[in-house]
Amino acid sequence: MGLWTLLKRWMGAGPAQAPLVAPSRSAPLAPPVAVAPPPVAATPVVSASRWMLRRDELLDDAGRLAGYRFVVHGEASADLQPTALAQLLQEAGVPAFAERRLALVHVPDPDWAHATALSALASPRWVWQVDVSRALGDPADLVGCLQRLRQAGQGVALSGLNDDLDHPALAVATQVVLDFSRQQPAALERQLRDLQARWPQVGVIVEQVPTWADRHWCMAMGAKWASGRYLATADQADAGRKINGSRLVLMEMLNLVRQEADASAIAAVAKRDPGVAVQLLQQANSAQFGLQTAITGLEQAIMLMGRQAVYRWLAVAVFRTGGGTARDATLLEMALSRARLLELVGLARASKQEADELFLVGLLTFVDVLLGMTMAEVLQRMALPQAVQDVLLRTEGPYAPQLMLALAVEKCHQRRVAQLAESLGLAPDELNAQRTAALLWAEEAAR
Repeated sequence: MGLWTLLKRWMGAGPAQAPLVAPSRSAPLAPPVAVAPPPVAATPVVSASRWMLRRDELLDDAGRLAGYRFVVHGEASADLQPTALAQLLQEAGVPAFAERRLALVHVPDPDWAHATALSALASPRWVWQVDVSRALGDPADLVGCLQRLRQAGQGVALSGLNDDLDHPALAVATQVVLDFSRQQPAALERQLRDLQARWPQVGVIVEQVPTWADRHWCMAMGAKWASGRYLATADQADAGRKINGSRLVLMEMLNLVRQEADASAIAAVAKRDPGVAVQLLQQANSAQFGLQTAITGLEQAIMLMGRQAVYRWLAVAVFRTGGGTARDATLLEMALSRARLLELVGLARASKQEADELFLVGLLTFVDVLLGMTMAEVLQRMALPQAVQDVLLRTEGPYAPQLMLALAVEKCHQRRVAQLAESLGLAPDELNAQRTAALLWAEEAAR
């Protein structure tokens, strides 16, 4: 989807949806499928019940945001039953999400593999994660249950295998999940090679991957997907790489818009980069403005669009312009979901200006990783409100509570979510709806 289409989505988004985050971050099986998204939600979702559903991003071997791993959290997790898990997943829109992207859903108890409530959640890209080390009784019984899940159209990912590559469940598995943090590199390498040799039809997911270097190594060893905190860190392979010139132009234009400079001054900077100039004109001439005669002047385009629309377009263009890498697209989608959630939280309890600034906070969450710079270095190039700088640099100031709420939601810190939501005058159900709306909005907008 082009940048000019994104603006139409934003301008049509009203105060009944959702956004969030900043300095701290949390981190992403098969590539995204080009299917029009039905009403869904896919990310850390705060349940109206006693549980929360955390989403861990999964990147495929090409670096694309390919799916998510869903894990239930909550003080009453021991009381969770298959029917309640099925309801929680339905509330979060996971079945519809699994029509488009891979949904790896952790099953707390291997015996649940026979539960009708779970086997009924059949979607093309649905995969159950089953820890075989926790299974009791005859392994053949577990295999029978897993076969029924496969027959229902669902995938099965096995974890807890350790070094047991003779486990009978491997014959029906579609994936295997390995924990990077629990093995030495030599042992993990051996297991990856043995899995490829003995079970070539089984894809490998590596979780708890700490750095981009470790993620690159896992992919080189034959893994297909990886999750972990690496996505929120800088890739050392990009160290020393010169910042794309178009991004510098866009950031300078952002500064000018923020400083309420004349349209002529903003247009003069855009003229230094033909690519930026063309994109700006395409945006102004998009169908949403319904013009009878095409606009050919940059200054005229800026005046027609208005400062707020130009500002948002520029902020997103910083992510989209440059290498156009899979990583950049992933960072954009994550930033958009946080930005939209922050904006909606702001619209519910604050002014339109504060909501706009909260959107900007969320969008800039990953800009330091995107550009391979420290946040302080990035902000030196941008003229931002003091409140935005304070929260991005130090998690301080008037927007800090909203930021901390976002982090608590992402990490499923249930008590902290409740405390912060109460302090901001937000009801849990209201936050649920906003979070769900923000996730779907970001997925659509980033296409």
